[in-house]
Amino acid sequence: RVDQLKYDVQHLQTALRNFQHRRYIREQQERQREELLARTFTTNDSDTTIPIDETLQYNESLQNAHRGADDLIGSGTNILQGLRDQRVTLKGTHKKILDVANMLG
Repeated sequence: RVDQLKYDVQHLQTALRNFQHRRYIREQQERQREELLARTFTTNDSDTTIPIDETLQYNESLQNAHRGADDLIGSGTNILQGLRDQRVTLKGTHKKILDVANMLG
């Protein structure tokens, strides 16, 4: 009998909390609705601007940096290719010098 009463009390307390929560949510929604309906809307001030010029300058700076990095990579590639060509040339020259040295004894 006591357990049944404890269960009933818990059940009623839970139902009361749910009811209070739903009531609080409804009151909050009504308050927000009233605030929106009571608000008077005006036109935008002249201070409302979009900083497009700053954004364009930032974008242009990023593109210049990107272009500079691409140029640097291209220059590095050309330098490496030049070093490879020099290596091939020096190997050929070294081989010819060895051949001449072997011929002369």
